[in-house]
Amino acid sequence: MRAFQTLFALSFLTFALTACGSGAYTPETVFTALNNDPSGVVGKFRITVRRVGWYNDTLFLMSDPNYRAPHILIVMVRGDTVRDILQGKNQTVQQYFLNREIQVSGLARRGRVVSKDSAGNLTGPSYYQTRIFVGNAEDFEVSHE
Repeated sequence: MRAFQTLFALSFLTFALTACGSGAYTPETVFTALNNDPSGVVGKFRITVRRVGWYNDTLFLMSDPNYRAPHILIVMVRGDTVRDILQGKNQTVQQYFLNREIQVSGLARRGRVVSKDSAGNLTGPSYYQTRIFVGNAEDFEVSHE
């Protein structure tokens, strides 16, 4: 069922991007769009990467050095997709992405983040993040000016 949902979402994404033209959401405009549609926003998103992090073979490219900042956009990319993007390049992830402008196609959603210990007890305050889920390397453009 999960695979079907992913396939459906990516098919819808392709259709939606074809219809929406070349305009891209920025960290400032995506929040207005998410206020109008809390279920998520499909489109193109442009950020300058200010922080890079890894967790469970997923790369997190962040628009703010503080990952708890209220208006941060975080681009999430699976490890295999990152390896596809960096194939043939002699740069680390940090060198390739940090302080670069990127434009990605994907689905943006706002979600609550909570920290729990192994027993399931909350270990700190919760906060919200807006995450953009990217499907594959073709959904990526990196500016190296």
